[in-house]
Amino acid sequence: MRQTGTSFRRNGRLSCLVFLLGAVTVLAGCRAVPRFPERPMRVRVLDSGDRVISFDTDNDRKADYWQRKDDTGRKVELCFGLQGDEPNQVVLLDELPPQSIPHFIIALDGVPYRLVEELYQQGHFRLFYPPGRVVTCFPGMTDLAFQRIFGGAIPIAYQSRHFDRIENRLISGNDLYLSGGAADWANKLDYRCSFKLDALAYFEPQFVFEHELRGITDVFRSARQGTKIAYSVATAGLGTRGGREAILKYLRTIDQLCEQIVYERRGRVKFTLLADHGHSMSGRGRISFEQLLEENGYNLTERLENPGDVVTVEYGLVTYAAFHTEDPAKVASVLLTDPVTTLACYPVARDATTDRGIDVVVQSIDGKAVIRKARGRYSYDIEYGDPLELLEIISRLRQAGRVDEDGFIDDRALFEATVNHVYPDPLRRVWMSFNGLVQQPADLLVCLKDGWVHGSTLFHTLINKAASAHGSLNQLNSMTFAMTMLGELPEAMRLEEVMPAVENLRSQ
Repeated sequence: MRQTGTSFRRNGRLSCLVFLLGAVTVLAGCRAVPRFPERPMRVRVLDSGDRVISFDTDNDRKADYWQRKDDTGRKVELCFGLQGDEPNQVVLLDELPPQSIPHFIIALDGVPYRLVEELYQQGHFRLFYPPGRVVTCFPGMTDLAFQRIFGGAIPIAYQSRHFDRIENRLISGNDLYLSGGAADWANKLDYRCSFKLDALAYFEPQFVFEHELRGITDVFRSARQGTKIAYSVATAGLGTRGGREAILKYLRTIDQLCEQIVYERRGRVKFTLLADHGHSMSGRGRISFEQLLEENGYNLTERLENPGDVVTVEYGLVTYAAFHTEDPAKVASVLLTDPVTTLACYPVARDATTDRGIDVVVQSIDGKAVIRKARGRYSYDIEYGDPLELLEIISRLRQAGRVDEDGFIDDRALFEATVNHVYPDPLRRVWMSFNGLVQQPADLLVCLKDGWVHGSTLFHTLINKAASAHGSLNQLNSMTFAMTMLGELPEAMRLEEVMPAVENLRSQ
């Protein structure tokens, strides 16, 4: 018997409740994590212009730890304790051979580059070289992004809950999620809290975050050599529930954690921080396309059996929506009539005479173009309008000789030219979303205006709406960061370029 949209959403609510109840049972321990002092005791400016910052780490109201900042504001020298008037131990951070000391990587979930840059300019994270921009994939989702960074099996779909084309049915996703089957990249980690805590990370994110901080601290304190990688899922919950201010708060806490471990290790450690995707930092409401589709003759269901059937995936809360349909072009045109929808992307028939992959249509309410790939380059063939707002950029690249006679654009040149664009690196990311990013891509992806989310009704109700979300193609959702104590990273990178850049610095 055919299941209606109402019945399968009811089943989803039950699964979510069971998922959440299971998560509550696995937390234990209330041990506090030592925190590095939030404020220095004083700052002294040297004749050279460098600044010396003193700290009281044992709360006896006497300075016992000093850091020297160079003229760029980066901390380059550490001094520990006193013997008479002289420091007991002095460490020059840039002179420590990185291969001989531990390297700790903290992977955060959902950090907009803009906020990291803001904190860096305020004087935070000054053990690190300046942050570099990292452009995530599209859709900007954790498992997809970290698979590109750390490696592992290609994810089955954009989210754990997905439509299986072969079986022609919706897969609930919770069993896949709880087993870690959607996150093969997590096998690269030295610390990740239990997957059973992930639901709780959105309902009690600070509680889970403190739990994670204890686990991360234990792993890092016990390590003596090599690279150790830790991941925080609670940062996703904190950002989703609290938006901008919550993200700023947990970033400051991560800065304190790095400072604390560097102090405990007497400087003999290197940290790298990175994240998977950005965040919209705005929240208005949840969008459902069910009524719009029904008014236009479509039936939102769990299977594709009859003309007009459409399957959508409602899981979590994200700033994009995925659909399965036998007629993506017409469904896209319907969805674009909703003012919340900004872009629609769908594949066109594969050209059997080439091996270049499936061409992809990108469409807005007043523009339509086709993205093609050949010889490692991408073209943007406009039918009308300019949906990705690229015409001016491509014109400049053509004048610079970066566009060939067939209209295909130099991939790297386009990446660099669009880092600060409203849609960073858009041709490659949209094309990949249907060509190799996941094993079972959707038939149609749409982007939503910032502030609007698509996904679980129950989840949206339980967390009292999302203050921030992620997934779409625009700058805030797409741009995240990486920074390291090892050296200066490139100004902008793709996901798969992050670890090679970090390892290159560590090998020097």
